[in-house]
Amino acid sequence: MESIGKEIREIVKRKKISFYRIAKDLGIAQESLYRSLLDDANPRWETIKKVLDYLGYEIKLVRKIKKDT
Repeated sequence: MESIGKEIREIVKRKKISFYRIAKDLGIAQESLYRSLLDDANPRWETIKKVLDYLGYEIKLVRKIKKDT
């Protein structure tokens, strides 16, 4: 599974939005935003939610169905 940071970085790239713009619009330090989206980062849920909202995305939890073996 890809990291949430990698997924968000790919969305940002596709939308052609700079991290500077996102950070400025959200009132987050650019360096802090960048570090939050690194593959090995453990970002705060609040930060991820703010960025996803800004980009027009949301996370939905889907129940995993286990197959009986």
